[in-house]
Amino acid sequence: MTKILITGSRGFLGSNLIHTLSGNRNYEIFSTSRTGDPAGQKNERFFQGDLLDKSFVDNLISTIEPDVVINTVSLVNVDLCEEKPDLAEKMIVDTARTIAGSLSERECHLIHISSDQLFDGQKMMYSEEDLPAPLNVYGTMKLKAEDTVRHLAPDAAIIRTNFFGWSPRYHPPTFAEWIFNSLREKTPITLFTDLYFCPIEVSYLTEALEFVMRSDFGGVLNIVGSERCSKYEFGMALARKFGFDTSTITPSTTKPDSFKARRQGDLSLSISKYEHMFSRKTPGLEENLSRFYQNRDIKSHLG
Repeated sequence: MTKILITGSRGFLGSNLIHTLSGNRNYEIFSTSRTGDPAGQKNERFFQGDLLDKSFVDNLISTIEPDVVINTVSLVNVDLCEEKPDLAEKMIVDTARTIAGSLSERECHLIHISSDQLFDGQKMMYSEEDLPAPLNVYGTMKLKAEDTVRHLAPDAAIIRTNFFGWSPRYHPPTFAEWIFNSLREKTPITLFTDLYFCPIEVSYLTEALEFVMRSDFGGVLNIVGSERCSKYEFGMALARKFGFDTSTITPSTTKPDSFKARRQGDLSLSISKYEHMFSRKTPGLEENLSRFYQNRDIKSHLG
């Protein structure tokens, strides 16, 4: 039986990973969070503690002796990272350093979740070989965390991604949930036509991570949806999937004051390496949104 430790278990990705992976009898799921054990998790063993505390992490790893660690810890609020860079560094870089350092002398496969926000957005479909050039604090810290993990745990898998889905009830609404809630309540929203990404639904990401986990892959790997779209195109497609009125969505372009932190115009990533390694393609926008629609009742099971 494979022992899997998931960090950041109360987060969006962490809670979804636990929900999905706990259904596999070949896995023994352990989880950790700085705050209490969220209700509704099944078949996992939970440890509460601070991942900045080296002694806690060392004891955690020694106690569990995991075969795989999936590190989902981050500070995903890009504007907050810009306002509080010291906090961003602690949450993104220092936690990665503590985890990777504790695993450096152990036979354990570390899967570190990174980001697509590592480039300047001047081209499209960035590959793993393109040189990063982050524009904001968040991207800078995610890149620094990658470098830290690569140094301390050279065999780690570093996954660059951009995912969407349903979050736990206690979690702030994600981008897709905000669009869904606004459309359901007929609240007018504005979505940008000049911000591009390749979103993947979170359960599809989990399935892809299982392939990585079983392969013992080490290095950088893009795992995103196979289709590039703008935030506006994403919102319009979501509205059509759920049968909502699209007239409440207004298209717009970004302006210098649209955000506190600078944003890249194009976050799209190439999945060619993933396709070559696993002989499979990640879903396109329609298929991802269909899974999002199918999973619309999942929130009550995430804690």
